[in-house]
Amino acid sequence: MAQQEPAAQGIPLVVIGASAGGLEPLEAFFEAAPLSAGWAFVVVQHLSPEYRSRMDELLARRSRLAIRPVEDGLAIEPDTIYLNRPNAYVEIVDDRFRETAYSDEATRPHLPVDAVFQSLAGRSGGFSLGVVLSGSGRDGAKGARILKAGGIPVLAQTPTEARFDSMPLAAIGEGAATRVLSAGDMPRAIAELLREASGARSGAEAEEGALARIMRLLEENRKIDFTAYRHANVQRRIQRRQQLRGFERLEDYAAFLASDKTALDQLYQDLLIGVTQFYRDPEAVVALRQKLLDPLAGAEHDGTPIRIWVPACASGEEAYTIAIELTEALEKAKSNRKFRIIATDVHRGSLERASLGIYTPSALANMPSGHLSRYFERQGNLFVVDPVLRQKMIFSTHDVLRDPPFMNLDLISCRNLFIYLREEPQAQVLSMFLFGLRHDGHLMLGGSESVGRFTEEFATVDARWRLYRKTTDRRFVDPAAMHQQSLPQSRTEPIVNRSRSVAQDRTMIADIADIRNRDVLIKSYNLLLRRYAPSSILVTGEGTVLGWFGAAAAFVDTMNNLADWTVEDIVHPDLHFPIKVGMEKLRQGALEVFTRSVTVTLVAGRQQQCTVRIEALEQSARVKIMLVAVTMEGGEEVLPPPAGASPVSSDDMSLVTGRVRELERDLRLSEQTLKQVTERLEASGEELQASNEELQASNEELQASNEELQASNEELHAVNEELVSVSSEHERKIQQLSELNDSTEFVMDLMRMGVIQVDPEGRIQRFSRLMSRDFGMVAHDTDRPLSVISPRLGFVDLPDLVARVAESGEPQEAEGEVEGRRTAVLVSPLRQSDGASFPGAVIVIRYL
Repeated sequence: MAQQEPAAQGIPLVVIGASAGGLEPLEAFFEAAPLSAGWAFVVVQHLSPEYRSRMDELLARRSRLAIRPVEDGLAIEPDTIYLNRPNAYVEIVDDRFRETAYSDEATRPHLPVDAVFQSLAGRSGGFSLGVVLSGSGRDGAKGARILKAGGIPVLAQTPTEARFDSMPLAAIGEGAATRVLSAGDMPRAIAELLREASGARSGAEAEEGALARIMRLLEENRKIDFTAYRHANVQRRIQRRQQLRGFERLEDYAAFLASDKTALDQLYQDLLIGVTQFYRDPEAVVALRQKLLDPLAGAEHDGTPIRIWVPACASGEEAYTIAIELTEALEKAKSNRKFRIIATDVHRGSLERASLGIYTPSALANMPSGHLSRYFERQGNLFVVDPVLRQKMIFSTHDVLRDPPFMNLDLISCRNLFIYLREEPQAQVLSMFLFGLRHDGHLMLGGSESVGRFTEEFATVDARWRLYRKTTDRRFVDPAAMHQQSLPQSRTEPIVNRSRSVAQDRTMIADIADIRNRDVLIKSYNLLLRRYAPSSILVTGEGTVLGWFGAAAAFVDTMNNLADWTVEDIVHPDLHFPIKVGMEKLRQGALEVFTRSVTVTLVAGRQQQCTVRIEALEQSARVKIMLVAVTMEGGEEVLPPPAGASPVSSDDMSLVTGRVRELERDLRLSEQTLKQVTERLEASGEELQASNEELQASNEELQASNEELQASNEELHAVNEELVSVSSEHERKIQQLSELNDSTEFVMDLMRMGVIQVDPEGRIQRFSRLMSRDFGMVAHDTDRPLSVISPRLGFVDLPDLVARVAESGEPQEAEGEVEGRRTAVLVSPLRQSDGASFPGAVIVIRYL
């Protein structure tokens, strides 16, 4: 049996995927698994709905660990084996299970292992690991690749040991397997990986203070709190900038950022780089079109435009894709309904690019050819969005973590933002989405995201592509999410420690949130009021009825389902006068307890003698409240007034009459004001009519100008035909150049040679594949200064070498070692210089 290890931060979670032939390796695995190490195991198999699995009984023979079926909303506990149920996908969200039923409309095989692995990739706060055992097919391979990319280890069963080797072979073929082992050896390997992870965390604690300082610098200078983002993603991008700058210690890089605003801005841009393109995940776009946009376009409407919000839109490709599909859907339905798409982001640079609507051919690679010609105009090597489509878009700066949501939305498309956010900010943003959506509004998330604790507020429209429909009329901010956000945290506390404290308190907070569920509290309060409150009506000083208790319900009528519950609308007319006396006294802040005797005429003319007792509950607050207690005396016949109860008095009449006079005076003033406004509007109408005549004259001039422009357009059309033929020839040459470029790259790879080209200002214009492979250069490094992105060779400073070439006009060479390989560097001007200007340079790096 493997050595037992203490639990790491959170619960160490091992998720096991198995299918055909999985029983034997599962038995071998759990026979060797520790019994009290604090680990939790989730076993996901392909199960037939007609067969009652006995896996719990079989595993109980091999292990004394607790065994439980997965249930929706169930919290994960240590030293427990959880088994999936048939007909449902299993996801892990906030260390709780979420189950989603298989769709009856699905035409492809169900892949439950991929689904659970993808959700595991978003887990934070504890050690996670994936295991792929025997099975046919490729289920688990895609999810394993996602786990490996996120730094989560994956163990695959030795194919020769597996009864069906397709699943482990697929994971190995994807390059996702951290280790390939027999099932019985896996628990020991998990213990070793857990120890390594614990040691890595200990070594990282020295850098947490520096990381927290960088977070504060970004928040103070850019007004964005990156502590809401997943720690691993933020840290990975900071480490990349640190390496590009040549700092070995994070503390030194933090000090450099504090003194260099340009370097801080470069880090900020790297942290906000978004990956997007037109028609990303084409099958998701098809699902959105068929299950939402087409029905929305064909539905009856009252003329209100369709409103869609795309938060975190980056450079706008996702928003434009939805706009194109919605336009197509409206035309198919022959609907003239308008729509507006609001696309927001925190990065102004991305929004500026999105607003311009200019894109390269690579961004439009997935665009259907018919849409490309219809919605874009080609200008050289670029494509520009059609102005008619652009007018339906609003691009605006907006931070979903700080700013309020947009309202009355039919759809929110927020794909793959949550994979970068921690659990608490996810809940906060989802709560805001709920607040902004209309009833039956839809929400679309990324393929590995879910609505978390808000499953009861949404119905699943498409489980695979994460399309949900809001099922509640309520608009509220989730109190549990806000409570978690308001936990006391020191501004100087490292973000890793803050994540730990929230993770440790999360279970307690969730329990408190469940106990304080608003519906449960309201039901409890109602029970208490029925038992202990007097027969009474709760009324505000403005005449709004807040509620009623006991026998007082006999004097309240809500059968007409009136929207406004006022004394005039729903309270028995015979009670109006004493209540209005109380309202006037309450308005004046002089309400003391008083009692009046009132005869109330009931159904069929029967009369009931009542005592009305009115007292103030709150007179000082902005909303004044009074309690109207109604006591019915004797039976239904008229009885003499009880002792202490006064009939309607002259003082009451004077009080109410005075209020009526005040209201009449206000009405007369309003009528006079309305008359003055009407006269002003009539004068404005005459001015508008004169302006309209001027506009008509201007329109005639514009019409004449339009005829001239039409004639010019015909001339341009003739010129355009010539340009089309020239453009075709250019395209043919561009294709030849592209083929030559590919051949050149191939030759440079054979010669183990990398090339970087810089312009006269020292900005990178292009680079070869070797620079990407060996020195980590990426596409968005183009057009950045060499001094910022320069590969660190150790034996030579490339920006300095380029500067010497610029000064002398002569090539410069250097040799040294890079990671044990002899390397030569040659920097040469792009062409012979006339001495007047530096034409730029080419840098050649070759392994000897």
